[in-house]
Amino acid sequence: MTIDPVRWIALLLVAALCTATGWQIRDWKAGSDEAARLERKAESETLARELIAGVAKRTLTAIDGIKVVNTTIYQKTRHEITRDPVYVDCRIPADGMQLINAARSGIDRPVPATPVP
Repeated sequence: MTIDPVRWIALLLVAALCTATGWQIRDWKAGSDEAARLERKAESETLARELIAGVAKRTLTAIDGIKVVNTTIYQKTRHEITRDPVYVDCRIPADGMQLINAARSGIDRPVPATPVP
């Protein structure tokens, strides 16, 4: 069973035609995909430009609304003198109170009740 040369040539021509058609369709699809990608990129760049222009416009409007006011602040100091502090949360033992009372009255050092060993 052999294939005659005419059929052989016809099969080769059909195979070459199918291959060429497949390559052409692939090129068309690649071109179409590239065109769609470039279109999406252009749309996103346009949107970005519009957003930047809107932000710039709002910024300029906000800057125009700023009013510079120079004021002088007179600083006053407040002095508080505490004469007898009251320690609410402080617990002082009796010896400590003797030291504090001696310091308030102006005595240098109180005399200890018992000598230190």
